[in-house]
Amino acid sequence: MNCTNCGTPLPQGAIYCPTCGTLTPAYYSSAGSAPNAPTVQSSSYIVTPPQSPPPPTTYGSLPYQTTPRDPYGTPPPTPYDPYQSLSLTPPPPSIPPRSNRIGLIIGVILLILLLVSAGIVALLLHPGARNASSTASPATTPVNTSATAPATAVVNPYTHSGTLAFFDPLSDNSKGHGWDVNTNCAFTDGAYHAIAPDERYGDYCIGQDTDFSNFVFEVRMQIIKGYSGGLRFRVISTTHDPSTNSVDKNYNFEIGQDGKYELSSVNDINIHILAHGLSPAIYRGLNQINLIAVIVTGNTISLYVNQQQITSVTDSAYSHGRLGFDANGGSNSFTPSHPGQTEVVYSNTKVWKL
Repeated sequence: MNCTNCGTPLPQGAIYCPTCGTLTPAYYSSAGSAPNAPTVQSSSYIVTPPQSPPPPTTYGSLPYQTTPRDPYGTPPPTPYDPYQSLSLTPPPPSIPPRSNRIGLIIGVILLILLLVSAGIVALLLHPGARNASSTASPATTPVNTSATAPATAVVNPYTHSGTLAFFDPLSDNSKGHGWDVNTNCAFTDGAYHAIAPDERYGDYCIGQDTDFSNFVFEVRMQIIKGYSGGLRFRVISTTHDPSTNSVDKNYNFEIGQDGKYELSSVNDINIHILAHGLSPAIYRGLNQINLIAVIVTGNTISLYVNQQQITSVTDSAYSHGRLGFDANGGSNSFTPSHPGQTEVVYSNTKVWKL
């Protein structure tokens, strides 16, 4: 049998050609495969051919530690450079998180809203810039205590019309209104006191130099003794003298420390009650401060306590007259008990002419 590669006669049982080293059919017969058999899955172990002297080669011997020459001219492999795979491109600049930018925008918006709100509040609180249609609740209604407040700074909060006829702090009688000064009417401790010493009667203190027809009349009052106090208006006469046919003629608006109110038309000793009742707008008890007012236009009379309207009536008994303040200690239908002496303190009165 000859070698299939070089044609050299093969010894009996040789498993490779002694000339070129090609494996013989005897090798494949012992391995259980053929030279042209397809590749199959390798086994878990390697069959090592019998050790025999290596076949001679045509390349000759190689010097010690010399790399064999590649007969096919394959270029040597490129040395591995661990840095060739690294990118030298600088990383992109970092972008702030979106949530931080949104928070910054929201903060700026809130700051702007806060500044705008503060400006609006300052504008509303400035007396000269307040809109005439604004109103205040009784519990927070400021009382102007300035004796020289300019007319342009005092807005009529009831009808939002008319002109301020006068503002009097009632600390003395220097404003030219001619308030009564006697046993029952006196300026004490910077305020005007109306006193009814006899519990059977009421007394009042009139501004002799005041005379109005259509108006808004407001005052700050405080009952420190007794039962009730209030406003007298369109006062024609305060003297009862049959010999001269002089009689009391006026309207009287009173509130009591128990929360009751009454509006009456007085003609001498005849009292005609036009309205009465119980109002939650009245602060009850002694030493409570109530801001009371009347709006009188033609035959219509509207009553207010702490800038809240409590009723409105129509009456044509009197068309004009003076203004004043009342202290009621009389035991009549409006005063069910006998409270003793009554004393009411008045301050900061305003009148707007309509």
